Amino acid sequence: MTRELTEQEKSKSYAKYYYQPMAPILDETLIQMNERGAIDSSQAISIQNKNELLEPGYTDAENGYCLMPDGSGYTAALVDMPGVTKDMIEWYLAWFGLENLRYMIWDTEAHVNVKLASEENIKQRCNYDLTALERRYGTSIILTEDAGAGPVPMQITFLRPEQTGLDMSKLFVEPNVTVNNINMSIGGKPMATATHLYRTTPRGIELRARFWMGYQVINGENVLVNNQIPAASPKGLAYHCIREYSNLASILPTLYAENHLIHDKAEDYL
Repeated sequence: MTRELTEQEKSKSYAKYYYQPMAPILDETLIQMNERGAIDSSQAISIQNKNELLEPGYTDAENGYCLMPDGSGYTAALVDMPGVTKDMIEWYLAWFGLENLRYMIWDTEAHVNVKLASEENIKQRCNYDLTALERRYGTSIILTEDAGAGPVPMQITFLRPEQTGLDMSKLFVEPNVTVNNINMSIGGKPMATATHLYRTTPRGIELRARFWMGYQVINGENVLVNNQIPAASPKGLAYHCIREYSNLASILPTLYAENHLIHDKAEDYL
């Protein structure tokens, strides 16, 4: 756990998830990551070919990390999320940014704090005339998390998928059920862009995540903004992504059942 909860946080029904042990990463995933180490860049899906992520099946490197020939970094993560549905993950991604505790229960060891970047963002997240997807599109959150190099403050902006060059004719077609696209920056400097694709499985859904460190999506284009990514960064991000989503998968079905019918009011967060 990152810290002791406040009395107000302890009063929340979902505080109990903060005190639970983190769900373990699957042994096979750890073995794959630890024994193989960095993958060859030829096994990565380049940002220019990101639509390969929408094709059926799997690549040879669903979990891995590397530096790319252009000096950028690459992270791939595959996480099974049994019992989780599209509605659950869309709800959570629109819900967690409103207060610290909602973010901290996702990863009690690495998530420190979170807030939405503006009053307009808060109002959008609390507008239940919108779908869960629409409530997060275009909003930004400011957060602190530890992705392997200590707690770091960053800003994440949620992008519409059509802004990112993804093939919309394949995106929301089974088994591809939903997606989360983000730009990430640290200290006002662009850091990475990512696509989190969620696909249905016989057990629930699975996350197929790809991070392209050193890139940003700007005006619909993939722009290289940093060609000197440290080798440790994509590795740390790979383990962090797998750990946080493994834990989210373990709590989300009950968290959703207990909270998704409760509508937040913007005035409570302004």
